[in-house]
Amino acid sequence: MSARAAAGPLGAWRPEHGERRIADFIDHTLLKAEATRADIVRLCDEGVRHRFAAVCVNPAWVALARDRLAGSGVAVAGVCGFPLGASSPRAKAWEAAEAVREGAAEIDMVAAIGAMMGGEWGQVTDDIRAVVAAVPGTLVKVILETALLSPDAIVRGCVAAREAGARFVKTSTGFHPAGGASVEAVRLMRRTVGEELGVKASGGVRDCVTALRMLAAGASRIGTSSGVALAECLGPDLLPLAELLAAPDRHAASCRIVPRP
Repeated sequence: MSARAAAGPLGAWRPEHGERRIADFIDHTLLKAEATRADIVRLCDEGVRHRFAAVCVNPAWVALARDRLAGSGVAVAGVCGFPLGASSPRAKAWEAAEAVREGAAEIDMVAAIGAMMGGEWGQVTDDIRAVVAAVPGTLVKVILETALLSPDAIVRGCVAAREAGARFVKTSTGFHPAGGASVEAVRLMRRTVGEELGVKASGGVRDCVTALRMLAAGASRIGTSSGVALAECLGPDLLPLAELLAAPDRHAASCRIVPRP
């Protein structure tokens, strides 16, 4: 499987997609400023061991991740405009293009949050379009920081991402004090984009039940720093997803992860 093939179906999981492992949905993530080379090597080695969909790192680490993941089928995801979304469109486009030159197959960009808050939707669309145009053929995920937004603004953000040619919408950076992913936001995003785009739930997804709730709500990717714990609890095998997603809370009794506050 190539790194690009790891994207999988963009729509919510359905039985016709076939059973999948929990690792197939996970972007194994380390975006803290204090991450060291050794931390990134460990992240990538965990990515290879569990065969996650992607490993997501800051731009400075993309080339290292590329080399460490070579031949594994695990995609390298780089971020741009992270975590504020307040860079100019040209700066974001350059950062994204540089990450792709260094080996990123996916780009997680932060949308122009101030423009969204101010209702300047043309600016939001243009900002996303600049990044998409700079990295043709690359899977671009647009971070909306949904905990800050009204339901109407979440819908407008999803529409802007779709009109600008992005392939995914994503809830959160995981760094904003307003909060991370919610089931309600994921459900609204999926309802807005239909099966055309992927939906990535990111920010505060630290245990199996939360991850399963996000998938049941329509997420097609989970961004988390707890990927190893999720993979070790739910196991390396194909999952009975129809059963798990019909009643995610039932897993709580057997879950080996203690949710962090």
